[in-house]
Amino acid sequence: MKYPVMRYGMLICLMFSASIAFAQIKMPQASPAEKTSTTIGLTDVTLEYSRPGVKGRERNIFGGMLPYGEVWRTGANASTKVTFSDSVKVSGQWLPGGTYALYTIPGQDEWTVIFNKNLELWGSMGYKQEEDALRVKVKPVNTGEPAETFTINFSNFTNNSANMNIMWDFTKVSVPIETEVDSKVMAQIQSTMSKPVDNGGTYFQAANYYYRNGKDKQQALEWVDKALEKEDRYYIHYLKALILADMNKPKDAIKAAERSKELAKTGNNPEYVKMNDELIARLGKSNGTKRK
Repeated sequence: MKYPVMRYGMLICLMFSASIAFAQIKMPQASPAEKTSTTIGLTDVTLEYSRPGVKGRERNIFGGMLPYGEVWRTGANASTKVTFSDSVKVSGQWLPGGTYALYTIPGQDEWTVIFNKNLELWGSMGYKQEEDALRVKVKPVNTGEPAETFTINFSNFTNNSANMNIMWDFTKVSVPIETEVDSKVMAQIQSTMSKPVDNGGTYFQAANYYYRNGKDKQQALEWVDKALEKEDRYYIHYLKALILADMNKPKDAIKAAERSKELAKTGNNPEYVKMNDELIARLGKSNGTKRK
């Protein structure tokens, strides 16, 4: 009688060992984890979420498998997390920097996008509206092309903004995000320029920012001249030509452009040669009118 018991015990052990071995096999996850980072302006943004797929389901994700009007984890498994290194504007409303759980309430004509302060929930179970940091409304669009796998990405980047896109199946919602750039850059410029500057590159950066953002033209010209005192470069002369043109000084601007063109030829940079030719031609026709 002992032998059957021993055989049964050995069989259980073998089955247990086999199950452990099977669990150690690496296989694709049903909803793979995704972590993506980007920079909007000077603000770092990180997303962590899981990506469910359509996987042969009937093409009726939103309003079907995911009912309209109900809070959704915006992905799979644990709630999606989004981190902003600084405060941002989301659809025109300020959101303090930090990490938030990203929930949504899908709707046929309008979605609610939610940034929630509770980071400990598994999905949307236990979600409480009173823990929301911000809610915004956005309009869904039909993409015309299906996204087989749920995806969040960023697009339409500018110097201080981008869209956060939430996409699955034929549906896409875009959340506009803006960051504060000018005050940060201006603070850096003021701090840097209050100390001795020993390289032309720093003067060039400051002058270029002032020019590109419509700030004090005379200050930009002074800085570009200081940059040229340290480095006689074609791109610095070109910036000087642009600033002078903006100050309605076409003759001086043409002179700076001609010097830039000369140095660009020596430096074998045909792109800058062409840019200067175009600028000189434009200044010659403008008869001293301002850049538009």
